[in-house]
Amino acid sequence: MDRASPKTTLPNPTAQFAQSLKISIQLMGDLETAMLEETRAIETRDTDSLLRILASKKDLVAQLEEETLRQRHWVALARHPFTPAGMTKFFAGVGDEGQLLGLWSILRESSTRCDRMNRSNARLIERDRKRIATSLRILSGDDGASATYNPRGRTESASPRSRTFSQA
Repeated sequence: MDRASPKTTLPNPTAQFAQSLKISIQLMGDLETAMLEETRAIETRDTDSLLRILASKKDLVAQLEEETLRQRHWVALARHPFTPAGMTKFFAGVGDEGQLLGLWSILRESSTRCDRMNRSNARLIERDRKRIATSLRILSGDDGASATYNPRGRTESASPRSRTFSQA
């Protein structure tokens, strides 16, 4: 076997873990960017862009899950659970002087931002879905709660004899 081959020297587990965290941070940054683009696509109702972004997000999440499995493996090899308490013990055990913990903190903060953006985008989608559903009910005449304004500016319920928009 050639001594210059990358297979002859394996990096230590701490270096591998650090590299995995760096990859996860990059992927999470890409996911944040995709989620910002998703927000714009939702707000502008650009379905083509939204479909492209959703496919990209799905790929990024799959890559993040792979890295997380690698990280979980290294933590398990050190006989620690992949929990906040277990990670604290793991970082203390590797004696990284804060480098790994710093990367881990960056990853967790990015994850929190992505989660917040994801919930925000879900609310935007739900708001639009409700608006569309209400519009369809009004157009079909099924929205008994809809009201119109009289000449004095006061709301009046639609009369049962009123015609639907499509009948008019």
